[in-house]
Amino acid sequence: MPIDVSKVRYISLIRMEGGESVLNVPYAEMTVDPDLIAGFVTAVIIFAKTPIRTIRKAAYDILIEVGETVLVLLVVDPVPDEAPYREKLNKILQNVESTHGRKLKDFEGDVRIFRDFALNIIKEFPYFEVDLNLVPIRRSSGVRIGFRVGDVDKKLEQIEAFINGKRTVAEILDLIGLPEEEVLAGISALAKYKWIGFKRRLTENDVLQRLECDDIDIDKLRSQYEKDALNSLIASFDGVKTIKEVFELLQNTRYDRNALWFLVNKLVEYGCLTTV
Repeated sequence: MPIDVSKVRYISLIRMEGGESVLNVPYAEMTVDPDLIAGFVTAVIIFAKTPIRTIRKAAYDILIEVGETVLVLLVVDPVPDEAPYREKLNKILQNVESTHGRKLKDFEGDVRIFRDFALNIIKEFPYFEVDLNLVPIRRSSGVRIGFRVGDVDKKLEQIEAFINGKRTVAEILDLIGLPEEEVLAGISALAKYKWIGFKRRLTENDVLQRLECDDIDIDKLRSQYEKDALNSLIASFDGVKTIKEVFELLQNTRYDRNALWFLVNKLVEYGCLTTV
């Protein structure tokens, strides 16, 4: 049975010896402070006479996997089968201990060094399944990503450099020099924190209609292209004709097909045209 990431609320890495939460990756809003959950779980693990792997609360379950230097906890809505979730938690546990085991033993109080590991968690539990056929679009601003430091920041910057509003996710995977799982994890994180959006690549058979949009965006295009031709292009989309039919109507304009496609994509990006 596959995992349902919509049920995942929170994943945390807790150092065994001191009980410090060294990395937290939030997925959904929590009514309880995750640090309180971490402290509660650590106390239960330390004082319990028998190993505890699941703590059931009224609204959620806490799944726990314990290693030599760290424990991994997952706060999740009740699920019918814990096995696939635990399988991924064990992968995270083995990975963090092999990568940071020595640092966890010789811990000096600085948790920042463990934020680099966040992408490894999101690889196992991406925020959502990314559609390879969609085209990512960069946004001018988003929500601060708390774990965007060091190596994670470098990888997200590398992914962002390949997002130009034209390439599909599949095409980015073919071009970029990062493992596929890391790219999909990074894209899911950028979308979760609203740094990117997605659009479907248009085809000639799509039907577009006009929308009211910001004059500033239109003026950018009017400064580069002939005003009357641009207005004629916008006016041709009536919610009935396909893009192919509009291009055929405009075949005698001074713009070739590639230029028209560029303008149409820009007008969709600016919100001046939308698919029906």
